[in-house]
Amino acid sequence: MNPNLQTKWTIPLVDAGDGSSDAIISLPDELLEFLGWVEGDELSIDVVGNSITFTKV
Repeated sequence: MNPNLQTKWTIPLVDAGDGSSDAIISLPDELLEFLGWVEGDELSIDVVGNSITFTKV
């Protein structure tokens, strides 16, 4: 594990802009590379308190 890589990330939600109240989360490239995630991977999303956790399925 790279000791210089963040282990906790705070990522802002961006309004989808379509009036749906949906939000978009853009995960940083450095995080995706570290986790080995690529576009098209299926993720499980859990809300725990004030945090959202993502797990690759």
